[in-house]
Amino acid sequence: MAGKFDQTAADIIQLVGGKENVVSLTHCVTRLRFVLKDKSKADHEALSSVQYVIKVQQVGEQLQVVVGNKVDRIYEAILETQGISGSGEVEPDDETTSTNKSVFYRLMDVISAILVPTLGVLTAAGIIKGVTSFLALENIGILDPTSGLYMLLYAIGDGFYYFLPIILGLTAARKFKTNEFIGLAIGASFVYPAMVNISKTMEVLGLVFEGTKFQMAFYNTLFGIPVIMPGAGYTGSVFPVIVAVFIASKIEKWCKNHITENLRGILTPVITLILTVFVSYLFIGPILNSVAVVIQIIIEALFNIPVIGGLIAGAIIGGGFGVLVLFGMHWVIIGLALNLIAQNGFDYIMACGGIGPMIGMFQGLAICWACRKNKKVRELAIPATISQICGVGEPLMYSMLVPMKKLFLINILGGCVGGAIIGLLKTKMYLFGGSGLFGIFNYAGGGGSADIMKYLVGIAVGGIFTIVATLITYNDEEATRILK
Repeated sequence: MAGKFDQTAADIIQLVGGKENVVSLTHCVTRLRFVLKDKSKADHEALSSVQYVIKVQQVGEQLQVVVGNKVDRIYEAILETQGISGSGEVEPDDETTSTNKSVFYRLMDVISAILVPTLGVLTAAGIIKGVTSFLALENIGILDPTSGLYMLLYAIGDGFYYFLPIILGLTAARKFKTNEFIGLAIGASFVYPAMVNISKTMEVLGLVFEGTKFQMAFYNTLFGIPVIMPGAGYTGSVFPVIVAVFIASKIEKWCKNHITENLRGILTPVITLILTVFVSYLFIGPILNSVAVVIQIIIEALFNIPVIGGLIAGAIIGGGFGVLVLFGMHWVIIGLALNLIAQNGFDYIMACGGIGPMIGMFQGLAICWACRKNKKVRELAIPATISQICGVGEPLMYSMLVPMKKLFLINILGGCVGGAIIGLLKTKMYLFGGSGLFGIFNYAGGGGSADIMKYLVGIAVGGIFTIVATLITYNDEEATRILK
């Protein structure tokens, strides 16, 4: 008996050029992400008319087919009925060339491919951690931070983030087509307890860049080179393990080509792990830590410009983040934010960018009210708004906001207004977890609820602007004509 999504799966594969044209297939919360041998074989116009397809776009080497919250069902139907592997791995002979891709698109492709598979659990862990932290705040007092319930809930929420380098070691190994267990081992070396707790168990041998914001302590040396451990360590970090696994993939490939077959199975992982971890602790980690410090200095300098600094930065980030989401380019910013949170305990960038889902929610509710007598538009608006409330914004964006350009402009302006307030108040985000209504708990931290209140002020101002502007500009007849 044919499944509900089997025909959609068949139509999509046919219109991307057939299964022979598919190099790899992955998916995120709302999009099927194809890498094709020949991009010209994909019929974008016909794909857009397939049942459940909301939007089709080419981003770098990825053909993204936006299908909303049915993505996992359609993905499974493709795997089950079309004979396509969803592992994202292909044999070297089948790889497409990427020499004509810009550095930015290659970076975006790498980061999204590594982070997207973690999104579901990353979000779930973030929600659990955020809600637990919020309920345990002193001025909330619902959850006792010394209780067993708090201990277990926080272990669930924080454990995933704490050991994130191990998880990203796995997904990075898949992306760079290297041994997944080597990726896991590299990630584990970054969060090995003896290294994480080195500041508590060993005396400081010296400091590099002493007296500056780049100051880092070292507790031992290797071949006379300081083994530097950043103050925050590498727990929860993103970029060090990604770069390390990339280097490991090159070392492993060299070993396989130069070590005799009898010894290859043993010596390849030994050499790869030793060289990669040595290089990571001596060079990669400290360099990337310094880069993060530079970024943090720039962000703080911008936010600390008297009066207008946070206002302008917040407006740009709050309004611009939705545009990045539109093109699937937001993962670079999310990766940066995760790294800054791991290093500093908070982040300003996503604090402002996090206004987007709430602005979308208010706009969706306004549209639902404005189109309450229009059944055709209402059938689009209500499920898209429900999805937006839960933190998945693509259905509303692609089905209504982008086609009705005025509404999309209002969405951007609403993000600018709310983001400006959040930036002006120097609001901090302490974790990247839930979105939509659940996003409020991302601001629980710093020993109190001050940042939650700042975020709510930004939401209120941006939300009121968005609702009023949407109700004023929405036209039922125009919506019926455009959304036909």
